Amino acid sequence: MNQKKALVTGASSGIGYVFAGELAKDGYGVTCVARSEDKLQNLVQALGEGHRLISVDLSDPAQLKKIEQELSDTKYDLLVNNAGYAIYERFENNDLKDYENLMYLNMNAVVRLSYTFLNSAVSGDALLNVSSALSRLSYPGGAIYCGTKGFVTCFTESLWYEYKDKGIYVMALLPGITKTNFHRVASSGVERDLPQALAYEPEVVVSEALKTLKNRKLPSFISGPRYRWLTGFANRILSRKKIIEMMGKANPVLQ
Repeated sequence: MNQKKALVTGASSGIGYVFAGELAKDGYGVTCVARSEDKLQNLVQALGEGHRLISVDLSDPAQLKKIEQELSDTKYDLLVNNAGYAIYERFENNDLKDYENLMYLNMNAVVRLSYTFLNSAVSGDALLNVSSALSRLSYPGGAIYCGTKGFVTCFTESLWYEYKDKGIYVMALLPGITKTNFHRVASSGVERDLPQALAYEPEVVVSEALKTLKNRKLPSFISGPRYRWLTGFANRILSRKKIIEMMGKANPVLQ
């Protein structure tokens, strides 16, 4: 019997790192993709035999093609598009090239890898694109990031409908605040106090995501009951104006 195969982008830390570990436990041969070769080597060594690494920067179109080729040459049962990052700053305070780099990784890379994977996918295969709970809200001070994740959610939910009758499952995962290095990087290394009452461990996010993946029913899933309540309450009760004002006041970079 052939071993199931999964490719996970952004696997060197955080949610991607936990995805790689849990999928390996579930019997997948995992190909771990990220920029940091040292971190990937440590991860693959920890996972044991039967796992691989590919060190690339997916925001570089030339390096992205290497993973597109990998998905064309090797039959994968699951693709987890997890690579992505944020910039939390007032819009005018950042260089346009930085925003374009973010948009390329968060959107173009997701589209290109999804396209390549789905072109050879068969019934039973699955695609998981990591978005954000912010895609159901808005986030002044993180406008570009929030916009890219809004795209990822709508894009992925639409693909869910297109492929469900083929037996190919497509889902978007929408985490909220997760206890990783993500927010420190998004804030250019500045340590900010996160609302711990709203933060989840990456293991919780991945555990819920894999349960949803196995059920193969939902086009998108907000991880964490607090975020499911928050986004549901906000969109049912509050006007868009109130939601945007609430989220703007919650972002430290605007204070």
